[in-house]
Amino acid sequence: MARLRVIRSSFGIVAVLAVLATVLGVGAAAAAPSASGSTVWLCRPGQPGDACGGRSGAPIDCFYVYPTVSLQLGQNANRVIGPEERVIAAEQAAPFGARCNVWAPMYRQSTLRGLFSAGSGPQRNAALAVAFSDIRAAWTDYLAHHNAGRGVVLIGHSQGTLMLRALMRESIDGTATRDRIVSAILLGGNVLVRSGATTGGDFSTIPLCTERSQFGCVVAYSTFGNTPPADTRYGRVPATGSAPTPGAPFPAGPDLSVACTNPAALGSTATAPIRGLIAGREVDGYRARCTTGAGPHVLQVSGAAPIPASALPRLPNPTWGTHLLDVNLAQRDLIDLVGAQTAAYLAAR
Repeated sequence: MARLRVIRSSFGIVAVLAVLATVLGVGAAAAAPSASGSTVWLCRPGQPGDACGGRSGAPIDCFYVYPTVSLQLGQNANRVIGPEERVIAAEQAAPFGARCNVWAPMYRQSTLRGLFSAGSGPQRNAALAVAFSDIRAAWTDYLAHHNAGRGVVLIGHSQGTLMLRALMRESIDGTATRDRIVSAILLGGNVLVRSGATTGGDFSTIPLCTERSQFGCVVAYSTFGNTPPADTRYGRVPATGSAPTPGAPFPAGPDLSVACTNPAALGSTATAPIRGLIAGREVDGYRARCTTGAGPHVLQVSGAAPIPASALPRLPNPTWGTHLLDVNLAQRDLIDLVGAQTAAYLAAR
C-alpha cells in the first residue's frame, strides 16, 4: 500500500500543490519576463532554487520542455513560475541532472483548462502557437547565449513533446544545429516515422535510436499498462488535419506509423525489464515491449511490482494509457542511455 501511495502521489501532487498555492496565497517563485521578452528559466544551471537541482559542470546540456500542468484559468498560462511547474520539473527533469546541465524555459503553454475545453480545434491550435513562440525564442536565446558549443539532449513530455517536434522540424532537422543534438527524448506525443523505417514522417535526417552507442537520434513512446482501447489517444497516426499543432500541420497518411523505441531494448521489440523512478524512489519489477502490427504502436508495460501494471492509473481516462507515468516508468534506463549517448557523442568529437 505504501508503494501504491507513492505512485498515486506522482501525478496527484502537482494539482494538490497548485490548489494549495491558490488557496493560501503562496507567492510566485519568479516574476514574469520583462517587456523585452527575455527568457524566464524554470531550470538553469547554478540558479538558486532551481527546480531541476541547479547542477552544472556536465559536458552536455539537456533542454527540457514540461508537459501540460498549468491550472491557470485562461487558454494560455503566463510565464510566472508556479508550484505545478516546479513539481513536474523536479519529478521529470531533475534526475537527468546526473548526466547533463538542465535548462528548462517557462512558456505560455496551453493550460489544462484549454486542453479539455478546446480539444484539437482552432482555439487550441491558436493557444499552442502562442506556446511555441516562447519555446522557439527560448531555444534561440539558449543557443546564442548559453550553449557554448556543448551537445544537447532534448527532453519533452506530452505538450512538451509537441513543442519539441515542431522545433526540431523547423529549426534542427536538416540544419547545422542537428550536429549538436546528442538525442531527443520525446515521450507521450505520437512521433511519426515512415512505416518500417527509422526516419521520414516528422524528421527526414534524425532517425530513431536503435543502439546505445548511437547519438543524434530519437527515443519516443507512450506507455500502456493495458491493451490500448480502439479510440486510444496514443499509438495511432492521427487522421489528416485532426492532430493539434502549434504551426504547420504534422504529416499524416497510411504510409506512416507512430514511433516506439524501448529504452531498455533499443532496436528490438522483445520484452525487457525496465527500471523506473517514481516520486524519488527506484521502481523495479516491470517489463516492457514495443507493440507492432496493425494495432497501436505503444510501449506495453507488464509485471506486478510494485503493483500490477494493469492497475496503474489511466488518467484522465483509458484512452490516455499510463500517460502521466511515461517518463517515470523507465526513467533510470533513460538516464543511463543519456550517459552512453554522451560518451559516444564526445568520442566522435
